Amino acid sequence: MTKETDQASANSTVVAPTRFADGVAVVTGAAAGIGAGLVRHLAHLGMLVIVADVDEPGAKQIATEIVAKGGRAEPYRVDVSDPDDVEGMAAFVFESHGGVDLLINNAGVESAGLLWEIDRDRWQRVMQINVDGVFFCLRSFVPRMIQAGTPSYIANLSSVGGLNSAAVQSPYIVSKHAVQAMTESLYQDLAVVDAPIQVSAVIPHSIRSDIFTSAQREAPTGNETANEVFAAMQRDNVEKGLDPLVAAEHMIEQIARGDFWIYSDDEICIASAQRRGSQLLDLRPPADPREMLLRMGVPLPKGEQ
Repeated sequence: MTKETDQASANSTVVAPTRFADGVAVVTGAAAGIGAGLVRHLAHLGMLVIVADVDEPGAKQIATEIVAKGGRAEPYRVDVSDPDDVEGMAAFVFESHGGVDLLINNAGVESAGLLWEIDRDRWQRVMQINVDGVFFCLRSFVPRMIQAGTPSYIANLSSVGGLNSAAVQSPYIVSKHAVQAMTESLYQDLAVVDAPIQVSAVIPHSIRSDIFTSAQREAPTGNETANEVFAAMQRDNVEKGLDPLVAAEHMIEQIARGDFWIYSDDEICIASAQRRGSQLLDLRPPADPREMLLRMGVPLPKGEQ
């Protein structure tokens, strides 16, 4: 057998149903989208899932649906941008359930607009949720997980936007680059202390949700290009995006295997990583976004036609 055949054979062995057949999983941003898909699949495998979200009614609804189908789930209202909220959640989970086997830092928001048009409040909100939220969860959960001394898993949601860059969504792109760097640093720091914690960077591409619609609602009017881009991205997300449950099954299997790089769509996400690698090797500037905008059917601003 060739090396490629051996690898394919190894990857064909499904391990998630065994690795995650029980134990406790905490997933932030779990009331909708990717997070909801993740908790539903993990509960299906047999884990007790903590459905953590600032949207308390949404978290309760997801938890109720899971329990109705025979799974185990508890809703927990948490604002990940509040370190005291996060610390309270970590203390509750460890006191109530004795530990955490899988922590997935998924909570995140988008924001539309040209970089210089992003007001301070929107910039800070994206950073507080997408970056500080991950840090606060790591700061509260990791010491407890190390002290427990049992093998466990941490997965942080970056994005294909954490590998490359894109026009009119700079706060999100910056935040996801930060999450990617934080995850790589966490991987190395845990190796220094020889902790039995597997770390993974999750690189989703397009999974059906209303993230772009939400970003449009919160963005000030006036930038037609940004609005058109997000409208096109939402249409593409609805038409071509992966079902959250399908994506969750694929990503959880990779986490269970112990992979660092976790993709929702292997072909698209690997191609994105390779584009970034090629750009750095060749020291090329970022891609000209105008061709992408035209492909998306987005009219260019005046003077750019």
